[in-house]
Amino acid sequence: MRHVTTTAVRDRVRDDFGLDVETLEPVTAHATARLWRATAGACRYAVRWTSATTPAAQVALALARTIPQRPQDVLPAPAALAPPLLTRAGAAEADHDGGRLSVAPWLDGPTGRDVALTPPQWTAFGRLVARLHALDPASVPGLARESFDPTAAVGRALDVDLAVTRALHGTTDEVGEATAAAWVAARPRVAAVRARAVRVGHRLREQGRDVPLVVTHADAHVGHVIATGPRDVALLDWGHACVAPPESDLLFVLGGVLPHAPVTVEQSAAFFTGYGRVDIDDDRLAYARCVRALHDLTVAAGGGLDPDAPVAVRAEALGDLTAHLGPGGVVAAALE
Repeated sequence: MRHVTTTAVRDRVRDDFGLDVETLEPVTAHATARLWRATAGACRYAVRWTSATTPAAQVALALARTIPQRPQDVLPAPAALAPPLLTRAGAAEADHDGGRLSVAPWLDGPTGRDVALTPPQWTAFGRLVARLHALDPASVPGLARESFDPTAAVGRALDVDLAVTRALHGTTDEVGEATAAAWVAARPRVAAVRARAVRVGHRLREQGRDVPLVVTHADAHVGHVIATGPRDVALLDWGHACVAPPESDLLFVLGGVLPHAPVTVEQSAAFFTGYGRVDIDDDRLAYARCVRALHDLTVAAGGGLDPDAPVAVRAEALGDLTAHLGPGGVVAAALE
């Protein structure tokens, strides 16, 4: 990890964003990203540094430009998004120590994974996603565009196949054996998901410009929805945002993807009360579900097979894999 010091970050926030930070509390630290909770007067802010390329700040800025701006010294009310502070040069990020630094209001509240969102919060979630999908993609330059080529996702699933074979012929523990056994039992269904992703992706590529593309969050499950008020929510973690069909976001409210937090019919209806009427395209939804299923399966199986991870983490990954493969999991949804 790069040695990004608190003192240097505090100075850069003051010099580039014009914000005199009084406290700067470390929250998370990873190889390519760090997060601090900052205070300045009565306001709190999320200060993020990342060395990875992410569209998060640009998408947040584009969304922020669709609503009235608040002065930086005014306490942020519960809102659908937390617009980033701009640098003195008018940018959403500042270069710092080989990465990028951004500052946004700190959002408090439980996520939809922690507590069940209320119907008004689901409706607010729908309005937020509708606002996102109404953005002109040109307002967020540099976003990746969906190519409908599942080669990477299919390749990662095949890599897990090889890892499972090695685990079965090598030495592993109980969690590794159970993970490998679950994958082997599901191989025909996983192969069917891979094949469907390839087949439907080919059809969508043939449609070319006829496929509608919008700015999407691309990971809008309830674990990334934070309840900021009785009728207000915000979306977190915009690092996967891209230009893709609306179904790439809507899949997260049509049954959902989290193993232990399925989206009910009533919750989905409340979401679409805010989002508005939409005609779901079967192929676009199927493709998004297949690619997501392959992603979630490979992450869970890889976690269960990882000999260097703590046993508790691996056991949790095995539980996720079992749920993904279950009757209400992502595989069943992908093969509907």
